[in-house]
Amino acid sequence: MIHEITANKDSFRPVRLVPGLNVILAERTADSSQKDTRNGLGKSMLIEIIHFCLGSNVQKTSGLNSPSLKDWVFTMRMSLAGEAISITRAIATRSKVQVSGLSDRWAETPPAEIFPTKILTVKQWKAVLGKALFGLNSSAEFQYRASARTLVSYFVRRGHFAYGAPFTSFERQPPWSVQVHMAFLLGMEWQHAVEWQAIKDKDQAIKDLRRAINAAVPPEMRGTVGELEAERALMEQAIERDAGALDNFKVHPQYESIQHKADQLTEQLHDATNSLFTESRRLKLYKRASEEEESPSDESVVQVYKEMGIVFSECIRRSLHEAQDFYRLVVRDRRAFLSVEIRRLAALIEENRAKVRELTEARAKHLEVLRDHGALRELTKLQEKHAQKIVELEDVKRQIKERRRMESETRRLAREKTSLLDIATRDHAERHESWDIVVRQFNDNSQALYKAPGRLVIDITDSGFKFGIEISKSGSEGIGKMKIFCLDLALLEFSRKRDLSVNFLVHDSDLYDGVDSRQRAAALELAAEISERSGTQYICTLNSDMVPKDDFSESFDFDQYVRHELTDREPSGTLLGIMFDPPVRN
Repeated sequence: MIHEITANKDSFRPVRLVPGLNVILAERTADSSQKDTRNGLGKSMLIEIIHFCLGSNVQKTSGLNSPSLKDWVFTMRMSLAGEAISITRAIATRSKVQVSGLSDRWAETPPAEIFPTKILTVKQWKAVLGKALFGLNSSAEFQYRASARTLVSYFVRRGHFAYGAPFTSFERQPPWSVQVHMAFLLGMEWQHAVEWQAIKDKDQAIKDLRRAINAAVPPEMRGTVGELEAERALMEQAIERDAGALDNFKVHPQYESIQHKADQLTEQLHDATNSLFTESRRLKLYKRASEEEESPSDESVVQVYKEMGIVFSECIRRSLHEAQDFYRLVVRDRRAFLSVEIRRLAALIEENRAKVRELTEARAKHLEVLRDHGALRELTKLQEKHAQKIVELEDVKRQIKERRRMESETRRLAREKTSLLDIATRDHAERHESWDIVVRQFNDNSQALYKAPGRLVIDITDSGFKFGIEISKSGSEGIGKMKIFCLDLALLEFSRKRDLSVNFLVHDSDLYDGVDSRQRAAALELAAEISERSGTQYICTLNSDMVPKDDFSESFDFDQYVRHELTDREPSGTLLGIMFDPPVRN
């Protein structure tokens, strides 16, 4: 419970608070224009100071970050776990917190006899708050866990975004944080929410790994495990064939010269074959000409001339006989020439045939060497291709292994999720009497405001805890904010029943903005009633024009709950008592 807030500056107006309802009222003066606001009076600043003393970081947009406040020191007196303590923290040395009155039972603090006033780091102070307010064990190491700071944010809502939804206390609060903190505040097994998030992280890691694997391989190499196994078998067969060929591969040291000689022999063989073909045709031609060669008779010559119409005399006939003798000599000489040529061609053909046989045999020997042996560069190429295929095979095997592992992990996570769902559902039922207190209290709170009970719904789903709030006619912004009010008040009362030391609830005027005046009146009266009944403290800031004076019950005296008034009449009427420059935005 918070008792007093002071500062090291005389201009600061100390804020003194008591158990029950405490209203910090910001009043507009009569001569204020319509454009004047009371945002600079100190309502939100008061909440910032409370957070600051409870170990929060100073936000960039916070007024505490203003250069004008760099030498300010704030002190807050409060009761913590039954001990009256004083917390002092300076803006200039915000990494340290001075705490007096804290007993030695907190492990984070040194013995009181050595340091009557304890100087703690902010981390140590938050650990003390976690133990004292919520019974948290600071030695527990969880990636996702409830902390003193995040839990305090539900009891001291800060900033516009804190009033956007009942189950969130800060902007962009992740789902796991909502589940963990609401489960803790409702007295449920909040570690289940941590385990759910761990399963979600593993599932996301598998999805990321699958995307990485698919991105690293060509499309033709992607597929199911069965398809990859089929590809693996084909690749192994090809590699086995290549391995056999490499085992039988023989490298001849003179492979290149033998290849060159074989090429020369092939060229010579072609030339010899072409010559043999030409000479054989010429031989046939000469033989046919020799067989058909005859000298003409006298009668045939005379007959030719007769057919031409010429009559030869006796003397001319004698000359024809002489011509015939001449032709016989020509024919004899031609036959002799053909006979010589036929014999020469026959000998040349036989010689070329022998040469063809010789060239064919020589080339065959060289080709046999080439067939049985290979060049070193060919062997190197074969080895490189073989090695590349082995690498590709290993890639496929690795993909198969990774995909099998992913499938196995997916099945294991599915079993874990099912098991966790069963355990959480069973635990939810077993703790029914605990969280049912909050549900009933929320119903009572909402009925006090709207004459009809709302519903606080707590579900267990495949993805974890699911929380919901239903209030009849809940369509306006005002009703949405009253959901927050009803829930926070129920959690405050429930915390006292659980013997937690958090016994204060702080709301800014943002909570009441847009709320119907009758609901504002009912809410303030309900806060006064519950805080007095449960021995807790409800602190709220209000603008004077938000006070629903005409809607209060006759027995409710609002003025007696106003603990501090702020005004815009002059700077001394503000919380800090000064005008200051806004924080510098980087």
